[in-house]
Amino acid sequence: MSFILDTALGNAAPFPFHSGPVPQPYELALTPEFIQQTRVRVRNYKPSIDLSNSSDSEWSDGPPAKTISALAKYWAEDFDWYEVQQKMNSDFSHYTVTIPKTSRYDAELPLHFVHERSSDENAVPLLLLHGWPSTHQEWAKVIKPLTSPENISTKSFHTVAPDIPGFGFSPSPPISGLGPREMAVVFDKLMAILGYKRYGIATTDLGWQVGMWMVEDVGENIIGHMTDFFIPQPTPDDFDRLKSNKTTSQEATYLQSLQAYMNGHAAYAAIQAQAPLTLALAMSDSPVGYAGWIWHLMHTVSDGYAYSYDEVITSTMLLWIQGTYGNLRTYKEFYKPGLMDFPRTSVPTGVSQWLNPSGPYPEMKDFPFAPRDWIERVANVVYFSGHDFGGHFPAVSQPKCWVDDTRKFFDLITS
Repeated sequence: MSFILDTALGNAAPFPFHSGPVPQPYELALTPEFIQQTRVRVRNYKPSIDLSNSSDSEWSDGPPAKTISALAKYWAEDFDWYEVQQKMNSDFSHYTVTIPKTSRYDAELPLHFVHERSSDENAVPLLLLHGWPSTHQEWAKVIKPLTSPENISTKSFHTVAPDIPGFGFSPSPPISGLGPREMAVVFDKLMAILGYKRYGIATTDLGWQVGMWMVEDVGENIIGHMTDFFIPQPTPDDFDRLKSNKTTSQEATYLQSLQAYMNGHAAYAAIQAQAPLTLALAMSDSPVGYAGWIWHLMHTVSDGYAYSYDEVITSTMLLWIQGTYGNLRTYKEFYKPGLMDFPRTSVPTGVSQWLNPSGPYPEMKDFPFAPRDWIERVANVVYFSGHDFGGHFPAVSQPKCWVDDTRKFFDLITS
């Protein structure tokens, strides 16, 4: 079976994509015409105005005009996608496969994924699941340390890092209904196709939500679930105790930071969940506009990590190449009622938490540093680690610490 993508940018596909029931090697390759068309759109970007009483460090409304204009200038004149593409192809082994229809989702799903096997045949199979605004590239700094550790006596992993459908080089879902529970079954089938009957998962962001349904729906196949992102949902009793000053200081801090996020920094999620196509009509037309959309969130939650222009542009390109609707609409599927109401799992769970003290907003410093006992309401927590740094993308900003936590957890549950 063969799939060739169309995009919102014209009739020509931005990259060939051939997929079938058996995994086959794949080379990432955007067409020269698409690269040129993108560069033209970047050059034609029209900067916004800035308020006369704002500064270059003021991001509350979004990236300042001077900042985003400098990014656009670099993108148009200096950014080399072919160099980025060559590095991605040389660093990792890429594959495609088509996942057949399941009892939960009535369409085939072609997937792109990275698969790196350790030289140790007894290595732990590990599925890495990213969120938004990420792709398999979120794991670029941790895959090799996991697969081929410098110390040969250290535990190693067979790593599998897919692009979620609609992200990167995995085509967008052809029909609605692909939520976290449906993805849970899809990625379990991917691991089965690769010969991994039992495996671990490491998740973040939207990938965490998929992982939480994997331990419920296909838990017999999961060795353990390690996550750097866990958002336990407060109960009515929790809010009542907060109003009555009966919460612990950590509970109060978590609730306050959660409310600060929802009230002041979650507009992107609400729009993507409620009007994804309306938003995509604009974002798919402007690569620089989309860069500003995702850069604003990255700047807010990354603990002051200084993203390079190359990192911002590459992240944008990987979400923009097939049009933005597919990845933006994921929020509509994931935010449906009940999909955060996880049954308690007995699958061993590891949690690493990362504070955001160097981010631009003090009210976000403790987000999402949830109390361990709240997490234990739904998870069998056997490993728990807290870091007063790192922010929301620790596999990018703190890869060594992230790998250490992941390895310690799987050492604990497989020794």
